[in-house]
Amino acid sequence: MEQYNFEKIVVSRQSFKEILIKSDKEVLCIIKDFMVKNNIYTSKSYRYAKFITFPTIQKRFKVKTWEELMKLLKLDSQHKKAVKRHKKIVIASSFERVVVTENNEKLLEMYKEFSEKIGATNGASMKQLKTYGFKYSETVLLKRFGCWKNVKELCGYTFNLGTIYSKKEIIKLLMEAREKYGRRLSQKEINKDSSLPVLETILKFFKTTKISEVWDELERGIEKTSTNGNVYTFEEIKELLYREYLKKGAPLTVFEIMSKTKEGNFPGKTTIYRHFKTQKIKEVWKIILEERENL
Repeated sequence: MEQYNFEKIVVSRQSFKEILIKSDKEVLCIIKDFMVKNNIYTSKSYRYAKFITFPTIQKRFKVKTWEELMKLLKLDSQHKKAVKRHKKIVIASSFERVVVTENNEKLLEMYKEFSEKIGATNGASMKQLKTYGFKYSETVLLKRFGCWKNVKELCGYTFNLGTIYSKKEIIKLLMEAREKYGRRLSQKEINKDSSLPVLETILKFFKTTKISEVWDELERGIEKTSTNGNVYTFEEIKELLYREYLKKGAPLTVFEIMSKTKEGNFPGKTTIYRHFKTQKIKEVWKIILEERENL
């Protein structure tokens, strides 16, 4: 992009249209002079100044970013200093002391109203205060009332620390639930099952945000499973299916497999599909019968 040697030009009270009909060099000089006189070097401060709009400048001079414009105007050093100064101000403001004017009774009332607003029937959690924008941070409430238990109970809510689980215990509970259902449990099912840790706890232990990844880790290297807790290898699953085929004289239907799973000692439909990498029972039988033909 062509660079210009700037001459200081005094900006007169002309309309933007009158400025824009000038040559590129003149327009750039006017913009630069305006910035220097008003100490404007960031895109945010320029936007508030209500001068020639930045999109208009972008279109005229083919610049994509504010940084490119600053380089074109030879104001990039001033821009960097302004950005650095702004960051210092932001950091400093984050450490400013919060002045709380409300008394204890009013603070608790605000907390209760906030909890009702977001639908937290047993009081908002500390995380929810931040997520949904409570007026103050949880630190304010903790300093006033000593602990979170006091905050909840003073508002008429129950405080439940909950059961503390180890990862080993979580794995055991999930596998027992999987054996009970004969398949993976969904997020909704986990939350409804009172015998299981809450979903948030499970995901935290496995360092993920997806329950499918938790199940993948649990099932990796383990060929399973039945409603009574038996563990099967892939080969054993194929053998069981083939025996049932011989008894009936025909492939079992999905409903027949589900019925046997409920009786126990038989892998679930979902487990079978996963091992055979298909969602169609016809393809499962095709694999089993073709292997037998080749023996």
